[in-house]
Amino acid sequence: MLRKITLCLMSWSFSVMLYGQVKDSIASTFLVAHYDYTCRTSDNKGENHIVNYGLTLQVAQDMACTMGQKRHDGENDRSEQLLYVPTTWQNYPEGNITSAETIPPYHYLTTEKMVEIKWTLLTERDTICGLPCQKVTGTYGGREWIAWFTEKLPTRFGPWRLGGLPGLIVRAMSADSIHRFECSKVENVKEAITYTVPESSIKSARAKFVKLRNRIFGNPNYVSNPSYYIKPTEIESMAVIEGLVVLGGTPIEMKPAKFQPLDF
Repeated sequence: MLRKITLCLMSWSFSVMLYGQVKDSIASTFLVAHYDYTCRTSDNKGENHIVNYGLTLQVAQDMACTMGQKRHDGENDRSEQLLYVPTTWQNYPEGNITSAETIPPYHYLTTEKMVEIKWTLLTERDTICGLPCQKVTGTYGGREWIAWFTEKLPTRFGPWRLGGLPGLIVRAMSADSIHRFECSKVENVKEAITYTVPESSIKSARAKFVKLRNRIFGNPNYVSNPSYYIKPTEIESMAVIEGLVVLGGTPIEMKPAKFQPLDF
């Protein structure tokens, strides 16, 4: 039996009140970069499908934070929530990468030591967002990455968990062309970087979480039955909001694309 089942039809904004959050301002930016993220995959019929959404990278002097662009802009966008877009803080706490991610119905908080990516500098150059860039290759999270950085914006950070170059990473793609980050705009603005996570987050070692996430979302059953792994006893609450199933405050993507992990 489910612990609690609630069926209701109301505005989407209700879902953000289903769990509390811890929120603290931890730094101020000197630039904010916006990226288009795309993932090449397939749908539940095996046909080619592209998942895409906006990401925002907040860059401070000694740390950075990547999150969904809608979340950054204060919009309660359901697409980012359905795609379980993570929020990642680089060099927070110092020397670490912290990430808030979701495997419905649970929220997870992982922290690991920052890994130095050994980039290989190449001679190829390009212009992105009007900025001169240079090409590099490196390996992170079990994937080979091809990236472009610009020394015109001196920071060691980039989107997601990528970084370690003498300038902002403005383009990065996996060598298999599945994942791509493309900078669309850079702003010289000062704004607060906040540390915001659900109070119910489960703390986990990064390697353990990645293994769990990839096993669950990578299972062939996930595309046809995205809640296959959830036991009724694990569900504290369920709601139907505007035709969308929400478990424990987390919306469930009922027609997901094939999962393509960024890291292994």
